[in-house]
Amino acid sequence: MKTSRPGRLATAALSLAAITASPALAQDGTGIRGNLSFSTGIEVSDNPELVATPDGTTLTSVTNLGFTVSSDTRVDRLRFSLGAGIEGAEGGASTTADALDVKRTDLALSYARDGANSQLSLSARYNEADIDDEVFGFFVDGEFDPDALIVEGGTRQLTRLSADFSTGIDAPFGVDLSLGLTSNDFVDTADPDLNDSDFRRFSATARFSINPSTTARLTGAYSKTDVDDLAQTSRTTQSIGTGVTAQTRTGLELSADLSIDSAETLSGDVVTDEEDGLGLSFGVLQPRPDGAVAASLSSRIDNSGRRTSASVTRSFDLPTGGLTLSLGVVEQEDEDLEFTTRVGYTRETAGGILTANIVQSPSTSDGDAFLNTSLDLGFEAPINSISSWGADFSYGSAAQFGEEDGDERTAAAVRYTRDLNEDWALNAGLRHVRISEDGADSRTSNTLFLNVGRDFSFGF
Repeated sequence: MKTSRPGRLATAALSLAAITASPALAQDGTGIRGNLSFSTGIEVSDNPELVATPDGTTLTSVTNLGFTVSSDTRVDRLRFSLGAGIEGAEGGASTTADALDVKRTDLALSYARDGANSQLSLSARYNEADIDDEVFGFFVDGEFDPDALIVEGGTRQLTRLSADFSTGIDAPFGVDLSLGLTSNDFVDTADPDLNDSDFRRFSATARFSINPSTTARLTGAYSKTDVDDLAQTSRTTQSIGTGVTAQTRTGLELSADLSIDSAETLSGDVVTDEEDGLGLSFGVLQPRPDGAVAASLSSRIDNSGRRTSASVTRSFDLPTGGLTLSLGVVEQEDEDLEFTTRVGYTRETAGGILTANIVQSPSTSDGDAFLNTSLDLGFEAPINSISSWGADFSYGSAAQFGEEDGDERTAAAVRYTRDLNEDWALNAGLRHVRISEDGADSRTSNTLFLNVGRDFSFGF
């Protein structure tokens, strides 16, 4: 297993931050605020690397470190964060410098500025994580990733840069620009579905106010993915179009877009697939006293072919939370019609906080169309003034359209938290993970964890 060298630099920086975050310096100063989080403990697992034939029960020391600095003014916001997850190498409990394995490293920097009639946001992120990590999630920056269900050992290094700029926000004419670069690198992996890739995207929108309630727009978008596989695959999508958004006196909002879409796939310099055609999108949104009603219809082309979808959504603002219900259908080119759904529920009471999210939606990955399903349930409740308990359950699956079986991942955990004093807290719990891959044996892992930690907040 590859040990992350950048993570050791992060650890050194965090150690320096811990010295800086002494109580003597925890005073208000320039308005810049900092937070340092620290936890350390042990984990006992029967299969920490989620392999088909585990070696047996393993005791591992685990330390998590996080450092955040943020500055907020009337016009701009700056945030920097640094984090690392450190374990005893090869499942051992040793904490010497040469025996440490940095399982996760995360660095992020973001800046946003609001002008009189414009907005600017910049962000950069580097994340390195072992793919066999039990807490490796289904989502990458909010987007469902079918590759996240593959657990074969090795490391994923994700680098993401983005820039967004808008001007003429309240003016008769305005422009929106968005740029993004993503690099996905896999180290020491054996699965042939995991290939290094570079993704670039650019989009631009010109807005024209026809009257106070109607806005027209011209849109353009371009994206390209280069995959480092045997065929040196390259995938490109682009579109150019026009649209209009109008609002009635009752608050009803109508939107419609028409575009020319095209997609191309190359193996080296040879075109292996090419698609083009008209793209259509329609949307209706009606605010209600207790929420909103919405409907949408879309037919667009990407590297997986034409995808047509329609959905109806109803959201409710409840006294103790919220509820969103959505039901739809999706038709992938040359495939059968499938249902899509989205359910979100939150309830906060004196007895605890309950959250539930169910999503079934399509996506495109590596030129293939997937129907993804995710389920997340969570509950937290106080026991007394110094302790609480919680439980989580998550399920994720990704299957290509036209196929019944796909990769699945299920995780469940129960945890107990207790304040040891004003600063320190104890956390204990049990975590279960199960992986089911198409054409392979299922793998499971059970982990018992115990740690203590605290947060340091300070000002500059």
